[in-house]
Amino acid sequence: MARTNVALTVAGAAVAAAAAGWALGVLFPPASGLEVGRGMAWRTDGQWRAAARASARLLARAVARAGKELGNRNTHMIDVA
Repeated sequence: MARTNVALTVAGAAVAAAAAGWALGVLFPPASGLEVGRGMAWRTDGQWRAAARASARLLARAVARAGKELGNRNTHMIDVA
Protein backbone atom coordinates (compact mmCIF):
# COMPACT_ATOMS: atom_id res chain seq x y z
CA MET A 1 0.00 0.00 0.00
CA ALA A 2 2.87 2.37 0.72
CA ARG A 3 4.26 1.91 -2.80
CA THR A 4 0.94 2.92 -4.30
CA ASN A 5 0.82 6.09 -2.21
CA VAL A 6 4.37 7.02 -3.22
CA ALA A 7 3.62 6.37 -6.88
CA LEU A 8 0.46 8.47 -6.76
CA THR A 9 2.28 11.27 -4.95
CA VAL A 10 5.07 11.29 -7.55
CA ALA A 11 2.57 11.19 -10.43
CA GLY A 12 0.54 14.00 -8.87
CA ALA A 13 3.65 16.12 -8.38
CA ALA A 14 4.67 15.54 -12.02
CA VAL A 15 1.23 16.57 -13.28
CA ALA A 16 1.24 19.66 -11.05
CA ALA A 17 4.72 20.65 -12.24
CA ALA A 18 3.71 20.20 -15.87
CA ALA A 19 0.60 22.31 -15.35
CA ALA A 20 2.60 25.04 -13.63
CA GLY A 21 5.17 25.03 -16.44
CA TRP A 22 2.46 25.24 -19.07
CA ALA A 23 0.74 28.12 -17.25
CA LEU A 24 3.99 30.07 -16.89
CA GLY A 25 4.79 29.47 -20.56
CA VAL A 26 1.41 30.81 -21.61
CA LEU A 27 1.58 33.81 -19.28
CA PHE A 28 5.19 34.77 -20.03
CA PRO A 29 6.10 33.57 -23.53
CA PRO A 30 9.75 34.06 -24.50
CA ALA A 31 8.83 35.38 -27.95
CA SER A 32 5.95 35.59 -30.38
CA GLY A 33 4.99 32.53 -32.37
CA LEU A 34 6.50 34.01 -35.53
CA GLU A 35 9.82 34.69 -33.81
CA VAL A 36 9.92 31.21 -32.30
CA GLY A 37 9.18 29.68 -35.71
CA ARG A 38 11.92 31.71 -37.38
CA GLY A 39 14.41 30.71 -34.68
CA MET A 40 13.53 27.05 -35.04
CA ALA A 41 13.86 27.28 -38.84
CA TRP A 42 17.24 28.98 -38.49
CA ARG A 43 18.54 26.32 -36.08
CA THR A 44 17.14 23.50 -38.22
CA ASP A 45 18.78 24.94 -41.32
CA GLY A 46 22.09 25.15 -39.46
CA GLN A 47 21.80 21.51 -38.38
CA TRP A 48 21.06 20.40 -41.95
CA ARG A 49 24.12 22.32 -43.18
CA ALA A 50 26.32 20.76 -40.49
CA ALA A 51 25.03 17.29 -41.39
CA ALA A 52 25.71 17.96 -45.09
CA ARG A 53 29.29 19.06 -44.33
CA ALA A 54 29.88 15.99 -42.16
CA SER A 55 28.44 13.72 -44.86
CA ALA A 56 30.65 15.31 -47.51
CA ARG A 57 33.75 14.80 -45.33
CA LEU A 58 32.78 11.19 -44.64
CA LEU A 59 32.17 10.51 -48.33
CA ALA A 60 35.49 12.12 -49.31
CA ARG A 61 37.33 9.95 -46.77
CA ALA A 62 35.54 6.82 -48.01
CA VAL A 63 36.39 7.61 -51.65
CA ALA A 64 40.03 8.32 -50.74
CA ARG A 65 40.31 5.08 -48.79
CA ALA A 66 38.65 3.06 -51.54
CA GLY A 67 41.00 4.61 -54.07
CA LYS A 68 43.98 3.74 -51.89
CA GLU A 69 42.77 0.17 -51.41
CA LEU A 70 42.13 -0.31 -55.10
CA GLY A 71 45.48 1.29 -55.91
CA ASN A 72 47.30 -1.07 -53.52
CA ARG A 73 45.79 -4.08 -55.26
CA ASN A 74 46.73 -4.68 -58.83
CA THR A 75 43.19 -5.19 -59.99
CA HIS A 76 41.77 -4.18 -63.32
CA MET A 77 38.74 -1.96 -63.38
CA ILE A 78 36.03 -2.81 -65.89
CA ASP A 79 34.60 0.17 -67.73
CA VAL A 80 30.83 -0.15 -67.61
CA ALA A 81 30.05 3.10 -69.39
